[in-house]
Amino acid sequence: MSYRDFLVGKKEIPSRTDFKYAKLRSQFAGIILTVALFYIILDSSNGVTVFIPFYGLMIAGGLASFFFNRQQKYTAATLTQLIMLNLLVFIFADVDHPYGGVYFYFITCAGVGLILFNYYNRVLSVLFALLPVLLGLVAFYADLNLIPEPSYEPHMVRMNFVSNMIIGILSNGFVVYFLINRNREIEQNLVQTSNDLRKSEERFLMALHGTKAGVYEWRMAENSIYVSADWKRLLGYQEHELNNLREEDFSPLVFPEDRARTRQLIGEHLVLQKPYQNEFRLLTKNGVYKWFQDSGVFKQDENGKTVLVGTLIDIDERKKAEAELALKNEQLAKTNEELDRFVYSASHDMRAPLSSLLGLIHLSEKTDRPEEVGLFLQMMKDRIKTMEGFIKEVTDYSRNKRLDLLPTPVKLNELVREVVQNLAYSVVNKKVHIDVQIDPTLEISTDPNRLKVIINNLVSNAYKYHKFDQPNPFINISALKKGDHLLLTVKDNGMGISPEHHNRIFDMFYRASESSEGSGLGLYIVKETLDKLEGNISVQSDVGDGSEFTVTLPLSL
Repeated sequence: MSYRDFLVGKKEIPSRTDFKYAKLRSQFAGIILTVALFYIILDSSNGVTVFIPFYGLMIAGGLASFFFNRQQKYTAATLTQLIMLNLLVFIFADVDHPYGGVYFYFITCAGVGLILFNYYNRVLSVLFALLPVLLGLVAFYADLNLIPEPSYEPHMVRMNFVSNMIIGILSNGFVVYFLINRNREIEQNLVQTSNDLRKSEERFLMALHGTKAGVYEWRMAENSIYVSADWKRLLGYQEHELNNLREEDFSPLVFPEDRARTRQLIGEHLVLQKPYQNEFRLLTKNGVYKWFQDSGVFKQDENGKTVLVGTLIDIDERKKAEAELALKNEQLAKTNEELDRFVYSASHDMRAPLSSLLGLIHLSEKTDRPEEVGLFLQMMKDRIKTMEGFIKEVTDYSRNKRLDLLPTPVKLNELVREVVQNLAYSVVNKKVHIDVQIDPTLEISTDPNRLKVIINNLVSNAYKYHKFDQPNPFINISALKKGDHLLLTVKDNGMGISPEHHNRIFDMFYRASESSEGSGLGLYIVKETLDKLEGNISVQSDVGDGSEFTVTLPLSL
């Protein structure tokens, strides 16, 4: 068994303070036993036997308090020691010689009573500190003669005085030593706690600086908001600014659309007394709104009033990244949808002319008439041209998606005439009059290849859906500057488009007419290409009244 287990038992003691006082009680019990045995020997050697039973009572009380203490019955152990000591010292002082020095022990009893109960039971501590004073006065002034008064020789009186003085001084010294040692330990703990607190505060501040977080404290009852220097820095303010903030000062800083939600969140968390977290936009000093994450907890101050303590973290870059990611996901979803539609429609549009070609070849093999073979060959050429046009559109679509922009100075009149000239060799019927009305000096900075694709598709569509049986079929191409933009118009007097189709003709593979021979890619490619060039397109048309497409482009990319 260890010395510690012998003194206080094997049971776990909740705190170090309880352990110290438990150890002190057992040590006092040991002192009581030692003093009792000492006086038994001393009195027996001097022939004094009247106090022997009381010394036996001291031994019994010391042992009882020792065992109470080991069972963690601390109050019982302390009361046993103090009641027994005060009672025995009072009896000894009542009958002992006035110069025997018994009164020294009243000082010891007062000190022990004050220490053993300490701050756990202040009433008993003060009571047992004052009790020895009262008993000492009664023993000194009253002549109770509770037991027969022993007869002492002068040398015995001197011996008792010396013994009582030495034991009293040593006992009081033990008490003082305990207090000094305990005080030193408390001071060391305070120093250690202070150092730990300082280091913890330094780590906390380093963590705050590392996360670039600002701290605030909102005392709701006082309508007072304290914000740290880092909090101000996040919004672009200096340390001497934004002092003495109130709710009515803070609210205008919150983005208007976020105010109601922020007030609601704070109110709900205040009622539930739960941690609060919110993401909102705050107005910075330079007039720009930025995204922040606000986290806080509600607590009660020393006066029982509610305080919201929290941190503010800049999440503007994260929000921008989230928005960019959402946009890319949207674009990816759109691309996947377009790809599905493209694969389905492309396979259909490729299969139709191929099936037709196979059919024409089969018919050609069954006839010997030259005029029929010639007709079949012409029809085959038409199907091949259809496939060629479709492949070109697919190629244009792919290039627009893959290739980067190459802005170049472009003479618009020359580029449009080049496109019209190329179409004249392939699809444009000579009966349709194409009129280009563009200032020869008009120049813009754009991607010429993409602009050619746009004009080519618009003019081709104007030709495909024309009315060739009318007196004056035409396609007019014009352009003019408007501010820092170019307005390019392609107008015809062809079949026209019903207004109900205007919102969908720029969708992939959309055909406004069931009888249309087009792929449904042309206007979609125009729209996608214009998106790359930061432009847009509008249409004015009705069935039988022709169509007018207006392209808007920046003069310079």
